[in-house]
Amino acid sequence: MVKRIVLEVVLILVLTILLAWTVLAGLALGDSADPVGTVVDQTPRVLFGLLGIALALWTLLLIIGAIVHRRRAAGWRIATHLVSLLVAVGLNVGGLALLTAATGGGGSDGWGMLVVAIGVASGAVLLGAGLVVVLVVELLILPAAAPLPAVPGAVPAPPAAPVDPATPAE
Repeated sequence: MVKRIVLEVVLILVLTILLAWTVLAGLALGDSADPVGTVVDQTPRVLFGLLGIALALWTLLLIIGAIVHRRRAAGWRIATHLVSLLVAVGLNVGGLALLTAATGGGGSDGWGMLVVAIGVASGAVLLGAGLVVVLVVELLILPAAAPLPAVPGAVPAPPAAPVDPATPAE
């Protein structure tokens, strides 16, 4: 069970970061004079700089959710992972907006909130990447095996024997 939880968390995190990195790099390459610098330097700055808090918080929530819902159906795990990602991105963007407004970035010129707008767009990319990856990992890569008993050590009931309609009831 521990192997599945570790594999689930690592796969979801790594694949989400790789997919978000690819999408953000693709969006930035349309307006870039230096493609290598965009992919290697600017994209990680946006992903880990603006969304670093969201990624760290989501990592913790992902681990907790995977442990708590280890015996539940895939739907519970999918919902938990996606809601936790939404909460993490929302807190990250909200904190970024508060920090920008508190430092005078929301002034009359409007340029201060540009960082928040970039953070919102990057957060949307992270949400999209997380949605795709969570669905792929939970439904295709690591499909749930037979459900385990709710109580550790309990033995599930054996399946009922098929009833032959030709046999008279006792």
